[in-house]
Amino acid sequence: MVAVPDLASGLSWFVAVPDTDAGRALAEPLRQRVTGLRILTHASGRPWMLGRWADDEVAVAELGDRRLVALGEHRLAAGDLERRGAGARDAEQMCAALQGLPGSFHALAATPAGTAVHGSLSGYRRVYYVSVGEQTAAGDRADVLAGFNGAQVDEEALALRMLAPYAPWPIFWQPVWRGVHAVPPDERLLLDRGAAPRTVTRWRAPEPVLDLATAADRLRRALSEAVAVRAGAHDVIASDLSGMDSTSLCALAVHGGSRVVGLTCVSPDPLDDDLPWARRAAAELGSVIHEVVDGEANPLPYEGVLGAEDRFDEPTAAVLYRASFLAVSRRAAAHGARTRLTGFGGDELLTADPMMQLTLLTTHPWQAVRHLRLLRAAYRWRRRDTLRAVVDRRSYGRWMASLGKDLGRDLDGAGAAHARPLLGWGAPVATAPWLTADARAGLARALRERAVGAVPLSGDRGLHGRLAGVYAGAANARHLAQSTRRVGVTAALPYLDDQVLEACLSAHPAHVTSPRDYKPLIRAAMRGVVPPALLARDTKADTSIAADRGAHRHRDDLLALADDSRLAGHGLLDAAALRAAVRNPDDRTWYDLDQTLACETWLRTVEPAPAIR
Repeated sequence: MVAVPDLASGLSWFVAVPDTDAGRALAEPLRQRVTGLRILTHASGRPWMLGRWADDEVAVAELGDRRLVALGEHRLAAGDLERRGAGARDAEQMCAALQGLPGSFHALAATPAGTAVHGSLSGYRRVYYVSVGEQTAAGDRADVLAGFNGAQVDEEALALRMLAPYAPWPIFWQPVWRGVHAVPPDERLLLDRGAAPRTVTRWRAPEPVLDLATAADRLRRALSEAVAVRAGAHDVIASDLSGMDSTSLCALAVHGGSRVVGLTCVSPDPLDDDLPWARRAAAELGSVIHEVVDGEANPLPYEGVLGAEDRFDEPTAAVLYRASFLAVSRRAAAHGARTRLTGFGGDELLTADPMMQLTLLTTHPWQAVRHLRLLRAAYRWRRRDTLRAVVDRRSYGRWMASLGKDLGRDLDGAGAAHARPLLGWGAPVATAPWLTADARAGLARALRERAVGAVPLSGDRGLHGRLAGVYAGAANARHLAQSTRRVGVTAALPYLDDQVLEACLSAHPAHVTSPRDYKPLIRAAMRGVVPPALLARDTKADTSIAADRGAHRHRDDLLALADDSRLAGHGLLDAAALRAAVRNPDDRTWYDLDQTLACETWLRTVEPAPAIR
């Protein structure tokens, strides 16, 4: 049995195999057993790319014995690829010729010497590879590649996914399948004929030097092009209409001349002000069909956790919100929309993390000090702890090792760690109280071991934290977006496009880090696009009440997961302790449950994982 997404999921996926007879043999099980399989060939006639994708997702150029492909959301045609790839000397240069273009897509190139492939800088478009004998296959799904060599779940990697809020970089990026490797977003995979697979750096973050007006102009142009890529081929397009980020996308779609359906979910939180702002936006933008999803009609978090149809390639907390996200996409489909714009990624790129104050400290020290005072008061950090965090000069590896030591000392995993200033290389990690003692000890040991040689995403703590947040957020967003293909809707995430990411990172920290100024970069970028009254909003909805109500409504399902826990079977979870916590939750129970639920529900979809034969 071949482990690929079912045809009803509507998902696009691909595998690339080498131009050899052995590569042809790797592809043969897919050719024989996968319904609806599409195949692109090397110049030799052997299979190169195999998978499923829609016609409007792929552009292919044949340049003699070379091939260049863009697969995803873009506005490229074969002629565009031919012009861009014509002067390239090798597969790497051919891929590089497509970098930075509007949209979100994989770039793949093949020559007689080998193949090159990269995804997106945000990590939304992933690239994996696996070696089978002397051959290497690449693709965008870890589970599909795991099937080529019968790879089983790596229990230690799975356990590390249970850390809350998420494991530190690069642990959360690494697959939970043995033998499957993930390519970092800033690298390109090269599969040279007769050589071992290797990656090369393809991108470095821009220097954050632009003033607010210049960076805002760059962001406005990048977002406009990103929305145009999605809206250009459709008569009607849907857009979330709630917070500042999604409202901006909706406004750009209206300005582009599209027929727009605005989608607003009513939260059970009586203090949530998304709806009045959304109604005001729909009225002031004009020509927006406003679809309001009543809170009682929209599924709460945790609905359907026992019977989710989707098989994801890694554990994901998206299972908590899948039912609600899918229900809203069905509303979009009912209006004839095939694409739904969402604001995912906006928070990670546009909200100033506390650790960015350390970046600002090097150029505007007094401004950074003022901001730190505000943060210390807001979060009730102790003065001594804040000062210690600011002057902390530990390497990334030493910091990661300290996480393991903290887990070893604090077997409850919570408590004081969450009162510390969030000014280190990342957030403190915690373990849920229902993990077994052996699991906690194993996690502490794994963190210490993996800290040896660990390298941050940047030597600057602020940039490292920002990129790590983007990558972690993109992972969950990727899975939510996958779920909507089942109803014929593509969830588009313009904030995670390469151009948009670079525009946000280019702004000087002095213009985006004030704790008192809500998302100044997007507000400046949307002047003249979003009505002025809407730009005055400085609030954001809180989803914690919805999660709490969903947990109580679906408590029986959560108890059923504990009663037949796969994680317990692996010795990672104490089922009795989890049942007790679900029956008598405290303030942290649902926060702690997210990653446990992600791993538990995922494990049920993949065991056993059959090999491709």
